[in-house]
Amino acid sequence: MIRTRLRSTCLAALLLAALFGAAPALSAGESRDPRSDYDRDFSRTLPVKAGQRLDIEHSQGAIRIGTHALPEVRIRAKITISSSDAAGAQKFGEGISITVEDTGSAIFVRTKFPEKKWSFFGSGNISYSVDYDITMPETMPLSARNKFGDVTVVGLKAASTIVGANGQLAFSDGRGRQRLENAFGAITVSRNAGDVEISGSNGAVTTNDVEGTLSIKCRFGAVQTRRTKGPVTINSSNGAILVEETSGAGDVTGSFGRIDVKTVGGNLEVQNSNGEVTVAGVGGNVKARNSFGAVELSGGGGSVEIENSNGAIRVRDVKSGATLKTSFGTVDASGIPGDLRVSADNGGVILANLGGAVDVRGSFGKITVTQAKKGVKVVGNNSAVLVTDIGGPASVSTSFGLVEASRIGGDLTVDDSNGAVKASGIAGGANITTSFAGVTLDGVTGRVDVDNQNGSVDVKALAGKGGACFPVSLKSSFGPIRIHLPEGVGYDVSAHTSFGKVSSQLPLTVAGSLSPDSLSGKIGDGRCALTLENSNGSIEILKGK
Repeated sequence: MIRTRLRSTCLAALLLAALFGAAPALSAGESRDPRSDYDRDFSRTLPVKAGQRLDIEHSQGAIRIGTHALPEVRIRAKITISSSDAAGAQKFGEGISITVEDTGSAIFVRTKFPEKKWSFFGSGNISYSVDYDITMPETMPLSARNKFGDVTVVGLKAASTIVGANGQLAFSDGRGRQRLENAFGAITVSRNAGDVEISGSNGAVTTNDVEGTLSIKCRFGAVQTRRTKGPVTINSSNGAILVEETSGAGDVTGSFGRIDVKTVGGNLEVQNSNGEVTVAGVGGNVKARNSFGAVELSGGGGSVEIENSNGAIRVRDVKSGATLKTSFGTVDASGIPGDLRVSADNGGVILANLGGAVDVRGSFGKITVTQAKKGVKVVGNNSAVLVTDIGGPASVSTSFGLVEASRIGGDLTVDDSNGAVKASGIAGGANITTSFAGVTLDGVTGRVDVDNQNGSVDVKALAGKGGACFPVSLKSSFGPIRIHLPEGVGYDVSAHTSFGKVSSQLPLTVAGSLSPDSLSGKIGDGRCALTLENSNGSIEILKGK
């Protein structure tokens, strides 16, 4: 429906008001804008030959299409004109023509409007529309184009191409390949047994129960798809995207809007920017990329690959391995049975319940790993690190952060600087390097090597199976060294310091001369080497508890 209104200028109205004052009130029964309507009906029925298609080209009104089993097309149209100029309305209405042409291969329906040459003095307007109700054979292919009006198609069991603008487009209960395009209006598809291709702009797109391939391109509008039995491809911008219950693969691209994907039977690829991404229940592999928005995944059936920037990553309960990378956002992942690789800059990392090997790289955020069955490797920068309940070896490299390790099922290796190291329950050896902070080890069942600068060293509860011992080497400066040795285990002791004292609570068989800052001798049978080196700090050999 189009309305055209011509009004006198504001300047003229002001001049008249100044000259004559306010206009008198309308008397009873008068109207400021009396209107005259012109209506005309059109009707035509044509037989349809096998293989023919219906081709409609229209504007300024709705097209409503239904289907039947008869081999004929029934065309009905309602022409409506409304205007304050009765003569002008009738003249314009009589000039509207509807042509129906049978060319053999197709039946063409066209709407033609006369050239608008009317003008009004004072106040006036006109509106007009041509609305179609068409019934066509359900197996007849359809091509329809419309502007400034809705298009509705129900029950078509053949291929179609429908193009609309400035109106709603709705298709339902169909079969066959459908191609739908619309601008400045919504697109809705419900129940089609066949492929569907949609292109929309400045309007929402909604689909339900599509049995076939679904392809959607949309700008400036939300997209929602539900219950698709086939692969789904969506490329949308400036609008939210929702995908639910897709039995095939999914490929979703968006920007400036949230993306939600739930229950996908095949592989899934998602790419977004400036919006969150939430994925749940994917049967195959998952690849997701995003920026300026969080990515959340739960229930992936295959491998997982997520890359994000300026946004967090959260992963729960997948069935394979994962590779996660982000910046300026945290990574929170648990329930991953396969190998896990994580890279996070300027954000923390929290990992738990991991079945494979774990490799973590991070900076400027705390890194926490718990319950990793096959070991862990952590490389941090300006990051505190906590690793606990690790089923295999643990390797940690960081700086300017505290390292805490407990219940490690293999060797522990720590390379730190400007950060303390605290470790307990190590079912293997410990190799620790740090500076400007203390080192505390409690319960190491293997070789111990500690190299510290400007910090204390405290080692206790050294024990091997069956009373076995392992070599111990502790080095430090500007801080005391304390080692608690179990009774009944032999060590060959070499201890030396400067600007400090060496003392022992355990009896030693001393070799050579005694010195307050140097000691060499044996504890027990001296089976294992014990080397203690310090500067500007004391050395204490204490009885273990």
